[in-house]
Amino acid sequence: MSKKGVKQSIALGKKLLKNSISFDLTIIGPLKRHQQTFDGINEGYGGDLSNPLIIEEFAENQLMEIAQHFIPKMLNTDKNIKEIFNTVPFWKRKRKFLEYFNIIAKKWIHNELDLSEKGFESYDNFRERVRLAKSKVSSLMNENSNTMVVSSGGAITGVYAECHPLTVDEIMKLKNYGFTKREI
Repeated sequence: MSKKGVKQSIALGKKLLKNSISFDLTIIGPLKRHQQTFDGINEGYGGDLSNPLIIEEFAENQLMEIAQHFIPKMLNTDKNIKEIFNTVPFWKRKRKFLEYFNIIAKKWIHNELDLSEKGFESYDNFRERVRLAKSKVSSLMNENSNTMVVSSGGAITGVYAECHPLTVDEIMKLKNYGFTKREI
C-alpha cells in the first residue's frame, strides 16, 4: 500500500474513533492491501478493533489486468501499456488511460472480450462472487450491529450495485466509490 493509503487509513480510524463509531464485526478481503488498510484503520482507532474475519470473495476483480491486456489489442499495437503511455504527454496520461480503461470495462461488463486466453474472471463470475460475499456478510450480521468491511474499490462497487438497481453506465460512474468521505 502506498504511503498516502497508509495515512488515509489511519486518518479514517481516527475519524471513526472521534465519531464514536464502534464495530461488532470487522471483515476484510484476502489481499495484503486489505490487511494493511485494516491495520491502518485499527492504528488510528487506537488498536481496539477486533481481529478481522477474512472473506475470500472480497478479492478485487481483474479489471486492471484485463485493461492492461486488451488496451494494446484495441489500439492494434504490440506495445505494452508503459510504452503506449510514454508517447502521451504526461499531463494527458491519466485522462487517456481512463478513457481506454472505461472502453475495456464496458466491453468486460457486456461479455465482449475473449478472456479465455489469460483465464481472466468474467464480469458475470465477478458479480456472482460479490453476491456470495454480500450473502456471507449478511448471514454474519446481527440486527442493530455495526459491521465494517475493508476491501477494494471494484468489490465495494460490486456490492453497492447489488444493493441498488443500477445500469451499466451508473455502475461505471461509481468506479471506486469511496464511502469514507460520504458516510462519515
